[in-house]
Amino acid sequence: MLHVKQQKILCALLLGAALSLVLAACQPSSAGESTLPTAEALAQTLAAEATQLFQLTLVAFQNPTPTASPTPAPGAEPTLIATIARSPTPAQTATESANCNRAAAGVPFDVSIPDESPMQPGQRFIKTWRLVNNGACKWTRLYKLVFFSGNPMGAIQSQFLNAEVLPGGQVELSVEMFAPLETGFYQSNWMLMAPGGELFGLGPNGDAPFWARIQVMEKYTDTPAPTPTATETPTPTP
Repeated sequence: MLHVKQQKILCALLLGAALSLVLAACQPSSAGESTLPTAEALAQTLAAEATQLFQLTLVAFQNPTPTASPTPAPGAEPTLIATIARSPTPAQTATESANCNRAAAGVPFDVSIPDESPMQPGQRFIKTWRLVNNGACKWTRLYKLVFFSGNPMGAIQSQFLNAEVLPGGQVELSVEMFAPLETGFYQSNWMLMAPGGELFGLGPNGDAPFWARIQVMEKYTDTPAPTPTATETPTPTP
């Protein structure tokens, strides 16, 4: 079965052939007489020309002239088109986040009030620690020193840092405290707090608090000197 396009071409050729025959038949002869062909002769002529055109068209479509494709040069490789890939923003890894806020003990660590320092009941004292920023993040003034556990010993339980501390830098932090009224050992644990609320301190994992530890002694009182009593001088008997 012929393709639709082939059918259209064949019809156009047949129509052109029929029109040519009609025009040729209608032209007057040189003797002035009409040479109109008979219907049978016209039909035979059209059939013969249609058959010839059909065969030519069929051969043309069955044996198309091949078109030469460009032969690639020997050794030539296709040119790669470079593409620009947008680099994603590097996400903060768990290791970087864990190492952001870390503290280490300075030298000396207990600037004042070493552990088990003796105190009188209710005695006021100021505890000072020296800390080193051992992490990757800067401690700003929004970082805090906060009470963590134990006995607060009358101290203000949260206070901002008084200076920024760069990684590797150190700072001294002081807290005013009061010894309890009862005798015994007391410990007040403290940590640092980042602006986001993360608590951190000392140790390999940065989760160990630092502390003030004292011993409240019995209140010292001066032993009163014995009051001399007057003794009656005996009267000699005559």
